Order: sequence, then C-alpha cells, then structure tokens
Amino acid sequence: MFGFKCDSFKQDKRRIYTERDGLPSCNILSVAVDKVGRAWVGTDKGAAYCENGRFVPVSLFEGRVQTVFADTEGRLWLASGNELCTADGENRQQVEGDIVAISQDHFGRLRLITDEYLYRFENGCFVRWYHTEHETPLDMCCFADGEIFVATGENIKTALGKRLRWFNVSPENSYMPESYIRTVAGDKYGIVWVGTDKGLFVYDSKSYWVTNKEVKALCNYSVNKILFGKSGKRYVGTDIGLAIYDGAKRHFYPASYWLPDAKVTAIAESDGGSTVWVGTQKGVSCIETVTMTLAEKAAVYQDYIEKYNVRDIGFVAHRKLDSRDDLGSGYVYITDNDGLRTGVYLMAQSYRYAVTGNAEALELARRSASAMLKLLTITGVPGLTARCVRKKGDIAYCGTMPKWYDACEYDWLGDVSSDEMVGHFSSLSVFYELCANDEEKAEIGKYLCAVVDHILENNYKLRDKDGKYTRWGNWNPDDINRNDFWSEEHGTNALEMLAFLKTAYHMSGDEKYNAEYMKLIKEEHYALNTLRCKIPDGHTVHIDDALCFLSYVPILSYETNPDIRQCLLIGMREHWEYEQVERNPVLNVIYGSLSGECCDIDKAVGTLRELPLEMLDVTVINSTRNDLVWDSEWEQFGGEKPQLKEPLPYDEKPVLRYNRSHFVADVVRNNPVLHDGTTFLLPYWMGRHYGLIEE
Repeated sequence: MFGFKCDSFKQDKRRIYTERDGLPSCNILSVAVDKVGRAWVGTDKGAAYCENGRFVPVSLFEGRVQTVFADTEGRLWLASGNELCTADGENRQQVEGDIVAISQDHFGRLRLITDEYLYRFENGCFVRWYHTEHETPLDMCCFADGEIFVATGENIKTALGKRLRWFNVSPENSYMPESYIRTVAGDKYGIVWVGTDKGLFVYDSKSYWVTNKEVKALCNYSVNKILFGKSGKRYVGTDIGLAIYDGAKRHFYPASYWLPDAKVTAIAESDGGSTVWVGTQKGVSCIETVTMTLAEKAAVYQDYIEKYNVRDIGFVAHRKLDSRDDLGSGYVYITDNDGLRTGVYLMAQSYRYAVTGNAEALELARRSASAMLKLLTITGVPGLTARCVRKKGDIAYCGTMPKWYDACEYDWLGDVSSDEMVGHFSSLSVFYELCANDEEKAEIGKYLCAVVDHILENNYKLRDKDGKYTRWGNWNPDDINRNDFWSEEHGTNALEMLAFLKTAYHMSGDEKYNAEYMKLIKEEHYALNTLRCKIPDGHTVHIDDALCFLSYVPILSYETNPDIRQCLLIGMREHWEYEQVERNPVLNVIYGSLSGECCDIDKAVGTLRELPLEMLDVTVINSTRNDLVWDSEWEQFGGEKPQLKEPLPYDEKPVLRYNRSHFVADVVRNNPVLHDGTTFLLPYWMGRHYGLIEE
C-alpha cells in the first residue's frame, strides 16, 4: 500500500468584524477594496475602512452610505443619498435622485444610476444622460463594449441606440424565466449572470437563457448580489450564504461560522482573489485563502488545543465560549467522558512523537497518560474508573448524570461506561508501545489489568461504588448473545471485551486473560460476533462506530492468529464500507492502517483539508438550500432530525466531532463551543505513522 503524497493546498480562514471592531454599524450596505488593498464598507450609519485589523470610521458623510465603489483609475467613490465623493474628499458632487449603483465597463467608462436618471462620467463629473422612465433600478452592470443592464425587479432594462433608448427584457417578450430580478453582472463577452428570487440564471444578453433547471450548479435559492472577480471567480451572495464558483469547484459558505448573518448584502474581492469581503446585516466577514500544508494545519490545531481546550491536570475537552469571536472566553467544559476525549488526544500525541521524535509531543503524551491514570485510580475501588474528575469549586457538569463522589481535592463522576473503557485501552496501549518507558509500562499494565479483573469479577460488568451495575458497562455473554435488549451491542461489545482481554494478556503475560479470551471465542462466539459489528441503522448511531474502530487499534496490534484476525478484518471491512460515504478521516485512517487495504485515503486527506481551522461549533443552517438530497432511512431507526443522503463538504456543514453524525444539515447553538482539534490530529499523525500520509 502506497502513502498519499500531500502537497500544499488552499485553506480558507475567516475573521468576522462587528461594531466591537470599529464598524459604525453592522448593517453593511456596500463593500469595496481600494488601490492599496484596504476594505471599505458603507453602512446605514456611515462609512469606514479596515486598517491593522480594525475599521476606522470616515466623516465624509453623516448617516447612510449606500454605495462604495473602486474604479480602475484608483478612485474610491462613496455615495450617500444623492451625494457622492471620492475617498480623499477632493471630488464631491450631487446628482438627481438617490444613487443606486456605480459601474464601469471593460473600457473603463464609468456609469452611475439613481432612482431617476442614468449618468455617465465625463471630465471628472457625472453628467446626466437619460431618464430611468419611472422604473426603480435595483442594480446595474456595465460590461463588454459599453453595454448597460439594469435590474428593476420585473424586468431587465438595457440602454441602446445613438439616441439612447431603454429596451425591456421581460418574461412576456423573451425566454427569460419568470422571477424577481435583484442583481446583474456581465463579462466582456456579453454573458450576463442574473440573480433573482428563484436563483441564478445566465443570459447571453440577446435571447439565450440557461437556468438552474438545466444546470444544477446554478444555485436555485434567492440571490442578492453577484460579483465577477478579477481572478475569474464568480461570487454569488444569497439569502442563505455565499456561493463561490472557482473553475470546476463550487463552494458554499453558510452562516454563522463563515458569515455573521445568512443574508449577503455586499461582496468585494482583493489580493487577486485570495480574499473576499462579505457584507451582511450583522457585520462583515473577511474570508482569506492561504496556502499551507497538513503539517502546518496540524500545528494550528495543536496550538489551539493547548491554549483553549485543556483543563486541570491535562484533560482535553470542548470549551464553552462567551463570545464566538473570543476563543479565550468562557471555560473548558467538565464533560461526562474525560476518558475518551483525553484518550484520543493521547493517541494523537503518541503517534506524533513516533513520527517526529518531538520532545513536546512526548511531554504532552505523558501528561495525558497521567490524566488517564488519575481516572483509573481516583475511585478507591480497584479497577473502577471515573467518567471524569473536577476540582472542588469547578463549574459542575450539568447533564443528566448520577451523583459526584468526593475524593479529597477532587470530585469524580460515577456510572462509567464502555466509552471510557475503550478510551483507556486504545489510547494507553498506543502510548505503551510508542512512548512509555519500563516504569510507565508496568504502571499502565497494572491498572488496565485491574480494570479487566474488575469486569471479570463482576460477571463481565462494571459495578459502581454504590454497588450497582453501571448503565453501559456490560460485556456479559448472556446479555450480548441472548438478550434482545442488548442486540445492538452484539458485535460492538464483543469486540471491546476481546480487545480488553488481549491488551491485558499482552501487557501482563498472565495466562488467565488469554484463557478467558479463548473461552469467549470458542464458547460464546465473540469473534464471530465481530463479523457484524455494524448493524445498519440509517446512520443514526455514531458513537458505537467510533468505539468499534478505536477498539480495533489494540486488538489488531496484538492479535497475530490468522483465523481470529480473519473474523476481525471481515467485520472491520463491512463496517467501514457502510460508513465509507462519511469520508470520516478517523475511520478511514484506522481502517487503512490496520488492514493494509485501500481506505479512501485521498478522501480522508480531502476531509482534513476541508476542516475549518477553528473547530467552532455555532449555529449553521443549510436546510434552506434547495440543492440538498435528503434521506428517509433515518426515520426507520428513530432519528431525531432529518438528515442528508451524503454529508456536505466538511467546511460547509456544522462543525462536529468525529463520533457524531455528519449527515445533519443544521445545528442550532445558543452558545458557541470550541471543539478540540483531535478530529484532525489523530488521523493525521496516525496516517503519518503508518505511511498512509506522506509529507
């Protein structure tokens, strides 16, 4: 199997500006970029330009500035009502009627339109040219050899003739689709893009129309603004986000990760197309495209996690933010699952150390391993693990979990589940093999064997400190094999238990673990159970997918018997093929690393490239899009929300962890959450370690 050679790629990053960043108002009416690359905005309370990361208000006009426009001569024009002037304040003029738009054709000729007249620019002044004939313009484009198109809602108007005259194009006298026309943009070849309430259409400026019924790439949701970039990109601002057409690629940027609001009101391009400024009614977003490598992206996530996602002695969890724009605000959450979340980070750091020999990676791996061992020892009951711990006085976890137990300076949460067990055995086994010294190996082996002893002594279950069995800590053969209530865990929990026993045997050499392992295989067909680890569920249960694939890490690393491996690998492939549509990098890389088979590593790398630089979980609404394909299978399995037939690109959909559904279109968050970057770091460093990813 050959590794996927990863070259540098284009990565989008964004910054959102609001009044806290100097904007006179968040209601953006127009955006332009001047000759030195500064972004200017017109708002309902004045204009401002961006410099050194802040907007600086200008006092050329009081109140509403509805238009800012940069011409090819280097002048930046601002318009308020019927007045306009250049940004330097030297050329100030008045026209008749409220200014609607300024445009320039491909020969550099400037035109201006108000709600009363069309103007042309001559000798430094805008000169009245022709009446608008009582139709209110909404937008204007000048293109090709002086052609002028005006959007008026019901019609497109064009000015023609030696003695200028308006001609109307409407559904009644042409092949124009019936719609409400809001915006127009044209190129030097006479091709016009028309934005309407029914989507995007393309017109040859004579008689030929292409609609979104014939060409699915043309969006069919309401369009407000269109910009033809100098780079060749086409920017389409809609009521539900920004669409960018860049060669064969069409990309969609929804609110509220990429944009402060879904309705796009203004668009401007700078830096040769590497930056786009997008105005909305709640602020402006700067989306910048930079070139980077996966290694550089990994370093960004690494930095974010250490700054914002680490709690107490090294537990890694998501951060609840007070403000989307301040990643240091809020606090790191006390979860119900320290053992799995921190464990995945431990795996990532262990693989990172194995690849790079980096001293920091080893230090962080040891810190994470120490935190995991804290969970294994704090309960005071040999082999019983805590779900999570908190210092006295820390903000409490507020979920529907059982009570906290007291342990000196800490409290610990009971009712430990299979999630934490999988986290411990998968992560500590990787640390054991790649990072641990002899003393650390002895300690890890001691405590993981104690966990297995506890499970065996309690009839293959976890017994909490109160003497009751925990809800999800159950690997009992009678339940797993012969109890319908546990049928969904038939394969998953069998795989987990085999992985626990194999790990304990590998680390201790104690034959009792191997004997129990073989007993489950021979008498309780646990190896055969793993052939059906995944029971088709309409892609509604994703935590078990993660638990299975993480459990494969220790058992396939330690099991050498070809007969047993055959069962494990058949089940693993069946499971992976069912989840293949997700393009989930964690599942793909684990499958490829441990099976040696093709694992869609190109798609896994594609997902790693698509993931936003900030794992910011905020409200994202995609269901208003008309181009999505919905699935009904989820309904058969009690799915809570409608979901898609295939996941959206990872930078268009809500930001979610690797063990959550990637088929959702929407997420509503009252408070923003910053997830850790382990969804990237684990598959990246594991892929590097096993040679699937080459850099």
